[in-house]
Parts: sequence; structure tokens; C-alpha cells
Amino acid sequence: MDAFDKRKSLISNDLLEKLPDWWLHLNPDEYYLVMTDDCDSLFSCQRLHTLFGLEIGGFYSFEKGLYTNKEITDAWWKTPVYVDLSIGRDYLCFDNHRTFLNNPNRINPNIIPREYKNKYNFSTLTMLIGLYGGIERMNDTLLELLCAVDGGFIGYYKNGGIWKDVNIYWLKKLGLEKYLIPVLESRNMEYFQKFSAEYGLHDKIFINEEGYLETPTYKVPEYKFELEQPIKKLFVSKADALKLHNRNENILIAAETYKDKYVLNIAV
Repeated sequence: MDAFDKRKSLISNDLLEKLPDWWLHLNPDEYYLVMTDDCDSLFSCQRLHTLFGLEIGGFYSFEKGLYTNKEITDAWWKTPVYVDLSIGRDYLCFDNHRTFLNNPNRINPNIIPREYKNKYNFSTLTMLIGLYGGIERMNDTLLELLCAVDGGFIGYYKNGGIWKDVNIYWLKKLGLEKYLIPVLESRNMEYFQKFSAEYGLHDKIFINEEGYLETPTYKVPEYKFELEQPIKKLFVSKADALKLHNRNENILIAAETYKDKYVLNIAV
């Protein structure tokens, strides 16, 4: 499979130059996707499947840990690409969260250092559209979806639009401003709240006792997954998270869900 042409990316050069280049070379014979528990991850995986033919070979549960399918992962010979997951070490991942875990292979707009209130506030899916393009072929519903997934629209309207400039800043960095700012300007908070409910954007994906994925609205892989890496989950302050990190605890996931508050997943 040919590499993606980097010149087709819409993302501004100052952000693009900070990112590693592995996202250009995703051969399905060498890589598989690890999905998490929400629509942002699912839709992002679907986009990567359309672009590269990658299959979902793993599912990450924030309550139980990493599940994999032996056939899709080629008995774990293929390399995982984590989608919408703030994983550390040097794992390949697309992500939209703030984290203290170093990972030179993370594709995340927050590589541009900003205060928590000014952090990237759209979805992983929206980032992928900026990265790989294709937005010019999207209809109005898909454009609205890009604004709605993961609550990307909220900052634009919250408290009278006090955070609007943050949304605009990131849409410009992604090269999506001429497509999505008109959508946000012509709708309102109530519109997107109803849109999110209508399209099941708050649906959660979970794995049942038999090892199969379930979710109310959208299609998910129908093959079985087995638990490969169990975890324990903690909610801690940033100070306590760093203490655990400095003690060399095996922290897989660290996401700043509120200012200076982290959810951690530790391998057990």
C-alpha cells in the first residue's frame, strides 16, 4: 500500500512538523486498531479502515483493560494503533487528551503546549479529518457530526461563548475553519444537544461476559475478544499521579479529565 501523501493534510505546518510520521504508512498487513468505549473512537476507527483497510483487533475497556482478537492481530505479530487513547511508552496512538505520559509516537494536537483552559477541545475524529483530509466531500450531517462528537461544540456556546476563541484556534490549526465555523455559527447549543441524542453520540461500547462487543446504535465487530492485559483504575490528583509515575508504577493510561485531576489505568 502506498504511503499517504503528506501534502494532502490540512493541518497547519507548525503543528504538522511536531508530529511523528508513522501515520503516513499504515499497511493492514502490519497494523491493527485498538478501539475504546465511545463513538469518537468507533468513528475514528471506521475512518482509518476506509483510508487504509485497518481492522479493529483490540478493544480497550477503562474498567477492565485491553482485550484482543488473536486472528485480527495475527497472533499479536501486528503492531497496534490505539485510537482515542492517552497511552504512554512508545505505542502508536491517535489521541485528543492531555497527559503527562511521554510518548514520542502520540498524534495529538496538545503537543502544542497550552493552559488547560486552552487545550484541544474537539474530538479525535475531527483531528483525523484535518490530518487526512476529505472534509470537502462531506454533507451537512457529517459536518455537524464533526462538531458534535465528543462534545466539541460545547466550548463554542458555553457561558455565552466565552471559550469560542479556543474552538476557533484549534479549527485553524486543523485547517477546518472554513468548513466548520459556519456550521457552529448557524446552530446553537440546544441544536447540537438534540443532534447528539438523535444520533446516539453518547452511546457507550462495552464487552459482555462472553467477550463480544455491544452498543445500542452502531455496528461493532462481531468477533470475540479475550482479556490480554487487566488493569486497575484510579482517580487521583496530578500530584499523586506524578508520585505513582516516579515510583515506576506501570501506568498505561493517564488522562487529565479535569484541571489537575487524572484518571489512571495501571497494569496488573
